[in-house]
Amino acid sequence: MGKKVCLILSLLLLVSVLTGCSLWKKESVVPVPEAKEDRPPAGTRMRQTMFYFPNQGYEYVVPVRYSIPWEEGIARAAVNRLIDGQVPPEITALGFLPLLPAGTEIRGLTVRDGLARIDFNRAVLSFNPGRERQLLDGLVYTLTEFPTISRVEILVEGKKVASLNGDETPGNYLDRGRGINLAVAGEVSDFTATDRVTVYFIHSAGKNFFFVPVTRVIKPTDDRIAAHVTELLRGPATGSKLLSAIPRGTRLDNITLAGDRVTLRLSGQFTATGGGQAAADQIRDQLALTLTEAVNIKEVEVLVDGRVPSFAGGVTFPAVFGRPGDWNRVEAAPPATR
Repeated sequence: MGKKVCLILSLLLLVSVLTGCSLWKKESVVPVPEAKEDRPPAGTRMRQTMFYFPNQGYEYVVPVRYSIPWEEGIARAAVNRLIDGQVPPEITALGFLPLLPAGTEIRGLTVRDGLARIDFNRAVLSFNPGRERQLLDGLVYTLTEFPTISRVEILVEGKKVASLNGDETPGNYLDRGRGINLAVAGEVSDFTATDRVTVYFIHSAGKNFFFVPVTRVIKPTDDRIAAHVTELLRGPATGSKLLSAIPRGTRLDNITLAGDRVTLRLSGQFTATGGGQAAADQIRDQLALTLTEAVNIKEVEVLVDGRVPSFAGGVTFPAVFGRPGDWNRVEAAPPATR
């Protein structure tokens, strides 16, 4: 009996050697079919997609909403538009830079169980090492904008890498938990115990403006909603190119939450903006984008000294508002006619 068992094991081992297979398989990186996103509505040929591009100084990445044609493997098509030489001209005209270096090619992109595994050629490594954080922010957030993707794994020539070209370590799966445009609040000194909140400031591009998410590392807090508002009122960091429409003298007095509506009671300089209706609209959207990222918040109410804000010069401000639906949109140029 023992001789028969030994003979069978020997035959199995011989077969595994001849076929190149192993009885002790390592993790497979064989591509699998990309998960298909829901089909577009009948008659729709374009998909409104959020891309993330660096500003001119490469200090941060900016969400840009732009429509691209529906096609199989649309996530791959989106990443291709981040590459130098393939960025839509309407976006470069606004001063945004390519996220990925020239010559970058996608060797494969597969999606399974929420994980997007993207494999690049080595040209993806040819960027300034100090820009790795922004590159990863833009890539991860562009891919996780698709509902079938929640995590990203990056390969170069089929292999995991400890670092692309800087100090980051993208060898593990990346998701939105990493934050975006990461900044540290001045009072944080102990990094063993911190919290994070994401707030929205403004990037100016000539006559155009774009809302930019900034994840700020703060001291631990039990009141995350108040932390969001506090960091938003604190404004952009000193020396940042980002702006805020909310006047610096604005103070938070109280917050109440009822169902999915949050009420902010403010005082100080909230209505002292000199930017007219445009500034009031920017204040509304900064608050809405910041607060609707908090759990279960869909509506925002603002009271200043107990009343709906009243701006000078006939400027209006809604009593209650929600997340804007079409923010940071860039329109594609119409096709040329012959």
